[in-house]
Amino acid sequence: MAASEPAKRVLLLAVDDSETSDRVVDWTVENLYRDGDEVEPCGGDLSIHLLHVVPVPLPEIVGGLGGLDTGLVSVDPDPKEDIKHIAEAKEFIKRRFVTKLATRNIAYKVEIVHFLTDNDSIGEAICTRAEALKAATVVVAKHQRGVVAEFFMGSVTKYVTHHVKQPVVVLH
Repeated sequence: MAASEPAKRVLLLAVDDSETSDRVVDWTVENLYRDGDEVEPCGGDLSIHLLHVVPVPLPEIVGGLGGLDTGLVSVDPDPKEDIKHIAEAKEFIKRRFVTKLATRNIAYKVEIVHFLTDNDSIGEAICTRAEALKAATVVVAKHQRGVVAEFFMGSVTKYVTHHVKQPVVVLH
């Protein structure tokens, strides 16, 4: 790479089906993205990675009496539910983000990953992916849930800001 060419960067955007995710994409395109981030003709990393987490299809346990294992039945995960989650994710990502990036000729990659969907687990998925991609920046949105809800349920954004090794931009 010549000294005058900018280094290729990967920007990791955590997205869900909310208006705050629209702002994450818009803000990133306007403020972080640069032409040097585009994909190289020979392969190279894609510049913007959109990461969305769908629930891991877990078996359910039904029946039983207060810890006794009599009557417990394990129910296999419903593959139709998993397919539904993935289809819904593909639909809103395409509708909300892909069209926006494609019309501006911005290289992107969509990653829909299975992970537990509690706040710490989603945060862990973002941190793990950011490290694997060697992301230049991770961009997340802070959802306005209130202090009490955040105290009891935690926050994906809080987890990411405390655990990710890459620079983080938090949009309020």
